[in-house]
Amino acid sequence: MVSPHSAVFVFALLLLRFADSAKVLVYSPSISNSHLIMNGRLADTLVKAGHDVTLFIPEYDHANTINGTKTARIVRMNSLSSAFANAFEGWDMFASHTASIWERMDFENALVTMCDAIMVRKSELDVLKKYGFDIAFSEMVDFCGLGVIRYLGITNHIWISTTPILDTVAYNLGVPTPLSYVPVVEENDLGTVMSFLDRALNIKKYVTSILVHHYGTDKTSAVFQRHVSKDFPNVRQISSESSLCFVNSDEFLDIAQPILHKTVFVGGLGIGPAKPLKEPFASLMEKGKKGVILMSLGTIVPSSAISLDIRRGLYAAFADFSDYHFIVKIDKNDGESADLVKSYPNIDLVQWMPQSDILGHPRLAAFIMHGGFNGLLEAAIRGVPVVAVPFFADQFRNARTAEYRGFGIAIQKNKFDGKSVARALEQIITNASYKESALRISKLIRTKPFKAEERFVEWTNFVIENGRLTNLDVVGANFNFIVYHNLDVIALVVVWVLAGTYFVVISCAYLLKLIHDSLYNIGSKAKAE
Repeated sequence: MVSPHSAVFVFALLLLRFADSAKVLVYSPSISNSHLIMNGRLADTLVKAGHDVTLFIPEYDHANTINGTKTARIVRMNSLSSAFANAFEGWDMFASHTASIWERMDFENALVTMCDAIMVRKSELDVLKKYGFDIAFSEMVDFCGLGVIRYLGITNHIWISTTPILDTVAYNLGVPTPLSYVPVVEENDLGTVMSFLDRALNIKKYVTSILVHHYGTDKTSAVFQRHVSKDFPNVRQISSESSLCFVNSDEFLDIAQPILHKTVFVGGLGIGPAKPLKEPFASLMEKGKKGVILMSLGTIVPSSAISLDIRRGLYAAFADFSDYHFIVKIDKNDGESADLVKSYPNIDLVQWMPQSDILGHPRLAAFIMHGGFNGLLEAAIRGVPVVAVPFFADQFRNARTAEYRGFGIAIQKNKFDGKSVARALEQIITNASYKESALRISKLIRTKPFKAEERFVEWTNFVIENGRLTNLDVVGANFNFIVYHNLDVIALVVVWVLAGTYFVVISCAYLLKLIHDSLYNIGSKAKAE
């Protein structure tokens, strides 16, 4: 029987939990399964911390059906528009090395169309308004979330960068981006050591990113000014007012660069210890005399979209590594691969796998992946060397990050074939430095002070308790490009230097002319005498 004192204590605990609990909104459009998984992990962590969390998922791509969360309340806005999904139709992933400015603007247009489709259904958003959320999270890919959150009347906002901190995020928060050694994140295959031409290209890539960003955010802002009010603020302004920015990266993995006080790394959040594998994967991991090699290019790059010649070459190359067994993830439409591997006993094809748990298996020797940051982060935490074949967006930068940290090799997608992968695998499995670097990073991430979950929860609670953290706002976040980079001061100094140089040159020329004329007159007089 429970004593009266115990009952009072339990009741007090319940009241305390209720008092500390906040109503949290996580805005997570179904852009990709990996983004949904990441945002779902954030939501579950907040629920575990005692908060009332709602995961709002506008359906951008109906093929991405997962919710990502196990415990949060789910609100989906379905049947919006096919604009986002159509943006990828007919896309040839091998057509060019990186996306052009026009392709990136098309992507922005698709996001704007989706945003308009959301705001057309304001009545559904008004239901969310009634929840009375205390704080909201949104990720950086789609700035529409910032406008939706402001429309819902939520002024306390935390930004999520599901990749290494994007240039557009840094731009809006006022984070310095030294382009001499920090490569642009999106559509950029440059490392940290850049030649003169590389640095020039990096600057070009940065300017392109900012121009595309302005194009997209201005059109997104116009959506809210049309549906809500003409004086609705630009979404860039809203983003700069974020209390914090949680970055799905890790200091020991990412390329070192300047950050702000409001930038908090939470890479690895929700990635727990590897669990024991169930069949058939437990048996598959016991195959191979020297170990197992895993290959998965993610959900956005289906194996059936890779040319038959490339797949044939890949499987033939894998067969040559007879001491290793290969687990290759394919999509449901790839019936050709099954025929191609029939004569190769060291290759197994799967349509699904517990990737994180396989990466944690001690017999895994290497991971062939597409450069998605979630996969790269999992490999780093598990201490697995990677061969990365990036296809778009931040994947190029992520692949170069693996090289930068010494535990991976990047292969350009237009050079992706059996021979290039075989050469990379040969280096990975014969050069012990790759495994040593992977284990070093794994140890640093796993043993550093303050776990990702602790940082995330404590900082979130701090923002909930204290409201918007204006103390962390950087004045420079609201400067224009000229003032932020002191271009007006530099221009004035250049003008002064040029004017001074011109004055000195003219003065010297005048003095030389005087000297010449004087000498000439003296010479003329001497001859006359």
